[in-house]
Amino acid sequence: MSTLTSEYYGDEVLHVEPHGIEPISQNERHGKPRSLFTLWFSANLEFATLTVGVLSVGLFGMSLSQAFWAIAVGTVLGAVVVGLLTTFGYRWGVPQLIQSRGAFGFYGNFLPSIINFAAGVGWYAVNTVLGVYALQWLLPIGFVPNLLIMIVLQAAVSIYGHNMIHWIEKVSALILAAVFLIVTFYAFGHINLNIAENVKAPLFSGTAGSFILSVGASLSYIMGWMTYSSDYSRYLPKGTKRSSAFWAAFLGNTIPCIWLELLGAALASVKSIAVPTDLVSGLMPHALVVITMFAIILGTITANVLNIYSGSLSLLAIDTQWLKAIAPKRWIVTLFIGVLGGILSYIGGRSGYYTNYSNFLYVLSYWVSPWVAVILMDYFLYRRGDDNVSSFYSKQRALGAGLWAFILGFLASVPFFNQAMYVGFIAAKYPHIGDISYYVSFVVAAILYGLFSAIGRSTAKAGASVA
Repeated sequence: MSTLTSEYYGDEVLHVEPHGIEPISQNERHGKPRSLFTLWFSANLEFATLTVGVLSVGLFGMSLSQAFWAIAVGTVLGAVVVGLLTTFGYRWGVPQLIQSRGAFGFYGNFLPSIINFAAGVGWYAVNTVLGVYALQWLLPIGFVPNLLIMIVLQAAVSIYGHNMIHWIEKVSALILAAVFLIVTFYAFGHINLNIAENVKAPLFSGTAGSFILSVGASLSYIMGWMTYSSDYSRYLPKGTKRSSAFWAAFLGNTIPCIWLELLGAALASVKSIAVPTDLVSGLMPHALVVITMFAIILGTITANVLNIYSGSLSLLAIDTQWLKAIAPKRWIVTLFIGVLGGILSYIGGRSGYYTNYSNFLYVLSYWVSPWVAVILMDYFLYRRGDDNVSSFYSKQRALGAGLWAFILGFLASVPFFNQAMYVGFIAAKYPHIGDISYYVSFVVAAILYGLFSAIGRSTAKAGASVA
């Protein structure tokens, strides 16, 4: 492994990326929007995506047709936001969590940065457990040795950084698509396409409630990518066509997510599922199961390199002297995340996977929703014509209106929480509404940010006039 002696990185693949959270200069911009399609397409062709669909039928009791519409609605809603945020990346050339300083303030942005770092580690742990399940099936040497293998493979790619990640995702896209097409073909021979609504499902909340919960599960999965969106487009040339970048990211998310989640929903009715690998074991010839297990491992890597990489950028966004002293380089933070996520994978792999996965998806959505509301409002109100990158690195505005709108939006949604870890009093009284907390937090945070920022700017203008 080698590193560059200068700050120039360009389109090099076999060099460790020297850049962290600073803006990407114009002479290092490279790539085409189509790389965004292969990146997101490959990252979503993983077993965790398939298990989201399992939730809609196995836990929420949806019929297959209801599950399809819930999956489609949740996925499209989320992919639209990812596509839009993707266009911000090459405009300013900075990571997603650095951009949010514009609304949250330099120090106010520490809160979403810390949470996003934790979420990245959490997703890494969740996905790694899936990869270890598959690796154990192929290599029965024990959970811990297989876990160590997964950690090393994922950390190696992430340490090299942006260009290596894009290259791995491009190569993996065709391989994973071919394998999951084979899985889909064999699955159709076992699937009951007339799966009915199951009122005895563990988390059935009535037709409307379960539909909303299923939409939320698919939306929450995409939400996991929202805070990463700009991280993988910031190297594109500034003149990249907006529609090309948007559609590349949008389709790269919608196609594999709807496909695999619907496949998971259909397979959930085939047999009792004790561990994720049961979804394919027994459905195909042994040789194809072996190939599928390799694909599951590859899919785990393609998803987790994004979680590790973006998680490291989020931790670096907590720009303090003590953190710089401990971890002055991005690759050091990446290595730390690999170890920390591995520990969480060990803990998570010993308990009930599907219940924990469902809980994790909803916990994730609770904070992302008000955050993205603030970011979008800030963009449409103030930054559509502003190319000033230096404002993202200024410490003059310590706390922004976005921080307070974010916190209050989140708190307003607590009574609507509806999941295994906690049920808010409104959700408990009206279970048929499912979990609408993320919609509540989005609306409240958006309105409050518009109000708070307008008041702040008006006050600042009045003070300037008096001076």
